[in-house]
Amino acid sequence: MWPSMKSRIFFLLLFLGFILAAWGHQTLGCLSAPPPWPPDPQRIISLAPSVTETLYALGLGPRLVGVTQYCWYPPEAKEKPLVAGFSDVNYEAVVRQRPDLVVLPRDKVENRLNLEHLGLSVMPLDTRSLAGLMEAIGVLGRSTGRQAEAAGILDEMEKSLAKARARAAGRPRPRVLFSVMHSYEGLGYITEINAVGRDGFFSEMIDIAGGLNVYQGVLSFPRLSREAVIFFDPEVIIDIIPADEDLEAARQDWHSLSTVSAIRNNRLFFLTDEADTVPGPRFPQTLEKLSRAFHP
Repeated sequence: MWPSMKSRIFFLLLFLGFILAAWGHQTLGCLSAPPPWPPDPQRIISLAPSVTETLYALGLGPRLVGVTQYCWYPPEAKEKPLVAGFSDVNYEAVVRQRPDLVVLPRDKVENRLNLEHLGLSVMPLDTRSLAGLMEAIGVLGRSTGRQAEAAGILDEMEKSLAKARARAAGRPRPRVLFSVMHSYEGLGYITEINAVGRDGFFSEMIDIAGGLNVYQGVLSFPRLSREAVIFFDPEVIIDIIPADEDLEAARQDWHSLSTVSAIRNNRLFFLTDEADTVPGPRFPQTLEKLSRAFHP
């Protein structure tokens, strides 16, 4: 009887241990679970330019109480309290603003977890793809009572997409190199550039506007040498460059690649507007520029 009794007590304790462990795990889960999104947030912090532009487009600018140092549009955004850089968040500054909602890109996982550990309500959104951006606008609209405004923005986006696709239909697809950064030292020649990869927002726009991204590798933003640019031999080159740079010097750098088709045929285009760098509600402007560059 004694061994049997010991076995029973052992299994009883083991069973109770599992119950307590499960209860403890559930309790800790409840304690660590981030608060839900408020139904009508009044104090919002944005941790990305694309999010800031979207909030203003929805008419929610007055509710913004914190932005990043790169949130430059609209101009009023520059007057908002700065709480972050690109990925470096000043958590003390965030908490000081007493936000009831923090909105940030979905890929900023570490920032999200840190904010949730502070007990803040966090809304992660996908702004790295066109479909994600449009979904994000819908989610923000529904979550803030601005469904009608969101529907209007999305309708205009759909019209611009349809227009670009119609313009490209049945026409040859030029091979496109989309440069997002290179040396501006005025050396008189291109050394290397950072290009747009085949996945993501900008590559989608190349496709919709009727072009074909010359880079089909696995990197999102590959660094290409001068020799690689010559090898790819793009028919169109799009170069995003700050407006305050010396455009003529940059043009001379590109013209050192005289054997590249885009240079031979004078199909080098500079995009100097800040809107061209932000996956936000103003992307139809950039899409129109690409359409005209690919199919003049």
